[in-house]
Amino acid sequence: MLTGALFGAIGAVIGIIIVLIARSQKFNSLKASLKEPGVEYSALFYYASPERYQKSLKVYDSVGILYLVGRTVYYKSKTSATPWVFNLSECRVQQEADWRKLKWFSITAPNGQKYYFDSYKMGAFSNDSSETLRALSLIQSKMPVPVSTPPPPPPPKI
Repeated sequence: MLTGALFGAIGAVIGIIIVLIARSQKFNSLKASLKEPGVEYSALFYYASPERYQKSLKVYDSVGILYLVGRTVYYKSKTSATPWVFNLSECRVQQEADWRKLKWFSITAPNGQKYYFDSYKMGAFSNDSSETLRALSLIQSKMPVPVSTPPPPPPPKI
């Protein structure tokens, strides 16, 4: 019985190592396929559609690279795919409620379509979503500041 547990543990460790290597290789190949110059930030992210987010057993739809160039966010899940483009002057970015103990943020396109993103690392006893919060903070810092007009001067006293 102890032998079976030992073999199971060894198999689990080997499986985790294979997953981590595959994830790293995917990120490196996606990063090498980027065509836009001046990438300021990039990380491996999980994307969930509105249909998948909070409504399904599977957590995400795809894994890809989320990257920032100026005031534009891109997401690409395959090296040969055309990236999704989110112009921060037209989109809204916000943090979502924690879901399955993960931190998520969404990008809402001008047409109202929401795109949910998360980047987490599995830990021994908890998941680490610090990369998600870092990306959210950086993206929100690139959002244009709404221009407010100064109030009109008071009417002259008569």
